[in-house]
Amino acid sequence: MKIEALLFDLGKVLVDFNFERGIQRLVGRCDMSREEFEKVIWDKDWVRRYERGEITTAEFHRHLCDAGGLRMDLHEFHESWDAVFLPGLIVPAELLSSLRQRYPLILVSNTNESHVSFIARKYRVLEYFDVKILSHEVGSLKPDRKIYEAAIAASGKAPEQLFFTDDREENIQGAADLGIHAHQFTTVPALLEALRSAGVDTGDFAG
Repeated sequence: MKIEALLFDLGKVLVDFNFERGIQRLVGRCDMSREEFEKVIWDKDWVRRYERGEITTAEFHRHLCDAGGLRMDLHEFHESWDAVFLPGLIVPAELLSSLRQRYPLILVSNTNESHVSFIARKYRVLEYFDVKILSHEVGSLKPDRKIYEAAIAASGKAPEQLFFTDDREENIQGAADLGIHAHQFTTVPALLEALRSAGVDTGDFAG
């Protein structure tokens, strides 16, 4: 079936990040060891609640202050939490622009309000997407079924008419289980090959 819309993950596909940049800032302002603090900040229950939009950034910050001994106001926390992102794009803007002229582009991302706000301010990448399916807005995280169903509904296409790329194997499998044509992102050349193999017109982008 012909591909009619393209779905992209955000982190490690479009925008790169390194959590070490943020963790170093946070650990330097807390009352416990790095090992102890990381148990608090990466607590799966709290992170999943945050990225499903069940708690706000302010509430997540308060949790880190209360449970992790973080001594940092909310403004400083935003700056440290958002410092994880690296300059530039992984997938070139020229490729996104070329694809957008031919297909609807849909962003499907596990993320939180702070990170999305930062990326919107610092990068132009969100401007390429007609629809943004964000975990904290739809209340679901990849690879859960609900977030893909939201993307399918937003596209107005059958799952088999969608091409999705994500860097995480479990997220690719979650999409594939619903019939979406899914490719695990590793490099831009490999993505281009996968797109073209799926019959996607990449235009005059040479790669």
